[in-house]
Amino acid sequence: MGKVKQAIQEVQEIVYWYVQGNRDITLPEVQTLLFKKYWYKNDNGYFLNEDVVKNAYNKAIWERDNEQEYYRREDVL
Repeated sequence: MGKVKQAIQEVQEIVYWYVQGNRDITLPEVQTLLFKKYWYKNDNGYFLNEDVVKNAYNKAIWERDNEQEYYRREDVL
């Protein structure tokens, strides 16, 4: 697996963990948590990338609410 894909998958796993642990958490709250946790570590810029975090949040919310795995059309083709 490529380093970029692996880094994005890490973001998705952390965001999923936050969403599952707190049903009322919002996207700005997730972004704040990630910013506070990863700003000084500087080991994964994707935790601070707004688009990556937003997509991971939407995916986690969808999976939580629909109780099934989310997939994008691009991932299947």
